[in-house]
Amino acid sequence: MFRTSRKYLLLLLIFVFAFTYRMLLMHRATYPPGADIGLHQSVIYSITGSGTTNFLWNYYQMGGGLSLTFPGYHIFVSYIIMMTGMPAYMAHSVVVSLFSSLIVLCAYLIVRTLQGESAALIVAFLVAISRFDVEMLLWGGYPNTVTLMLIPLVFYLFFQRERFSLVPFLATTAILSGSIFLTHSLSAVIFILVTFLTAMLVMAFSKRIGVPRAHALVWFVPLFLGALLVSPFLIDSAPAYLSANVDTFTGGMADIRQALLSTRVLPLELVLPPLICVPFFFFFSKKYRKRFFTVPSLFLAMWILVPLLFTQTFLVGLYTDYNRFLYYTVLPVIIIIALGIDHGSGFFARIADTYLSFTKQLSQSAKNSKIATWLMPHLTRKNLYSSFVIGLLLVAFFAVPIFLTPSQGVTAQSFYQVMNDPEYEAIQWARQNTPAGSVFVSDALYGWWFSGFAQRPTLSAVDPQYLTLAREFEPAKTAKLLLDTDYMIDNGLIQIREDGGYIARHNPVIVAKLNWTYFPYSFLNFNNSETQVKYRISDSPMSITLDKLTVKEMHMENDSDHATITVTKGNNYFNYTELTTVYRGSRFVNISITLNAANGVSLDWLDFTVHSNGKVLAQQNNTIALLDGGVKAFSQLIFAKEQPNVDVVNPENPCIFELDYNLQGKTRGEIQFSATAYSVTDSLEYYQSPEVTADYFNKIIVDNLNTYQTKAPNSPVLDVFDYQKAVVDWNVSYIACRDSEIIPKFAGDPAFSLVFINDAVAVFMVKRGFE
Repeated sequence: MFRTSRKYLLLLLIFVFAFTYRMLLMHRATYPPGADIGLHQSVIYSITGSGTTNFLWNYYQMGGGLSLTFPGYHIFVSYIIMMTGMPAYMAHSVVVSLFSSLIVLCAYLIVRTLQGESAALIVAFLVAISRFDVEMLLWGGYPNTVTLMLIPLVFYLFFQRERFSLVPFLATTAILSGSIFLTHSLSAVIFILVTFLTAMLVMAFSKRIGVPRAHALVWFVPLFLGALLVSPFLIDSAPAYLSANVDTFTGGMADIRQALLSTRVLPLELVLPPLICVPFFFFFSKKYRKRFFTVPSLFLAMWILVPLLFTQTFLVGLYTDYNRFLYYTVLPVIIIIALGIDHGSGFFARIADTYLSFTKQLSQSAKNSKIATWLMPHLTRKNLYSSFVIGLLLVAFFAVPIFLTPSQGVTAQSFYQVMNDPEYEAIQWARQNTPAGSVFVSDALYGWWFSGFAQRPTLSAVDPQYLTLAREFEPAKTAKLLLDTDYMIDNGLIQIREDGGYIARHNPVIVAKLNWTYFPYSFLNFNNSETQVKYRISDSPMSITLDKLTVKEMHMENDSDHATITVTKGNNYFNYTELTTVYRGSRFVNISITLNAANGVSLDWLDFTVHSNGKVLAQQNNTIALLDGGVKAFSQLIFAKEQPNVDVVNPENPCIFELDYNLQGKTRGEIQFSATAYSVTDSLEYYQSPEVTADYFNKIIVDNLNTYQTKAPNSPVLDVFDYQKAVVDWNVSYIACRDSEIIPKFAGDPAFSLVFINDAVAVFMVKRGFE
């Protein structure tokens, strides 16, 4: 339907559009979006900046250590940077935008083989606006983008085996296969399995498919030759890869396994649509090739089925980021949509053309006759087909969620954008003004940029589901806690976090360990800025909140049985000491508070304002219980000795209540209470009515009153975090903080000194010897 020159001109325009669209989104905010670009740049610096190249070691990521990021992409980009001298982030965006746009051409070649030029141009346009391909660029999956281009190119060559002599075919496919093996491990696995399973099916049903078995047997040769080409790297990496990842993939790292199961398992509504596409490959094969089973139809079916099978491997005890497998199904799904648009447009064009041929002789008014005279010559089947194609493409563009409109592209770019000028300024400052090898700590997204572009070992606060190596878990956990709090105690039943005395926020916060997700849930929060001490000096009433007191001491003590956080604050009139203790095997946290007044000072009241999720479930003289029905979490405070006045300010979620302790004008006051928060049953029978719920939980409340000091035997060991110990253990030199809420935690602590600040980032240096 297109003359050759027009056809290739249109294909070129689609390719240019795809490349321009991607580059505009990548640099809409100057710097490419996403955090993974920092990882890739750290790999490049590790390859090019060291004396002897070691592809299995990253000097910057997560503080430095074993790296199993396959280096093919990074080797290529490092040469581009050296040859052109362009900024590193620009080199990344140009290279990946080019490879992503080349997928357009690969899709064109595949569909031209299946159904002709028109369908091939349709799929080229659809790939140009593919949401998944564009979003992979935006979050930084650069090596994966390269292999998503290489895989269909190799498959196309497999389809067209008879068009090439053996030596050029083997040489080309071997180099391309080796490039896949060297660039991305997950892609290599998918590529090998799809090729292997398709080849086995073709050899098993060669007569029905109509090709000799040798046709498929020869596909194994490029796999072998490609692996042979990169065998020095594969031989070195295979033992390290298997030993370092076995715990992660098989669930040996419980935290990573639970985080993956909590966040990365795909719902059926994402798995079923690609699966539904599979039969249509065989239907179209029957329609256009007179056989249900052909080499392309089997390849395309396996191309979807293998990744979808991997999305369910958690059922057999294999754990990874299951979302990543969906990217491999996108191109075959787009191919089936393109085939459907081409077939549907041809079908409707034939119907319309037939109808017009029967009605063109009908009598019309004079006016209509002129219109008909002008219009009818243009209503050819070719033009009708083109009109239906354009209409269906517009429907797909705006209605099908796997395609990305410009406005949606801008929204996605804004969502993934990490870097701006002030943040990049801080990176450049660190690179120029801090000693090489200085260990930084930063948040997950900024930390990856920092490690790559500042060339400094960086602990990034990455959530476990995004980690691929077991060695990365502890530095990520340390960074996450260091940027959040000063002390943490977790006994497997309950967790508390204490921000210490330099910031009024979590002082402490009681965190529930939910049974349906890895991530803990903050339930009860005490805030120093809302805890007030009322006292008298020579009968003159005074009051002050705890955040206004000077920190005199902070430390943690722990042994095999319990851990205690001690925070002492005071002024010239009294000292306030809070001890927060968590025992091994106990659901309850014990909080003990002592106030000691100077001579001539009388202590009158200690008033807490407590913020809580959930709503008040029960309130008695010596306890208050709360329930968050949304997450099925329960909390209870028990006042064992001193009984406060409890005033519920807001009984609904989020609940606010006040605890007012009468200190009776004495010079010393002692207060003690226990608190808990934990998951409860999600059985709906206990939430049918307020009466049923109250009856069920009243039994739990009474049981807790009788057993809150009981410790369960054979309990997990305590997991503790002490920020002073952490910075020493990990040799932390600097903290790069982007969270304005957390900056005061470091700014007020004499263990840190501010060395750089702008509108976006504050960098604090750790003072040695403070511990």
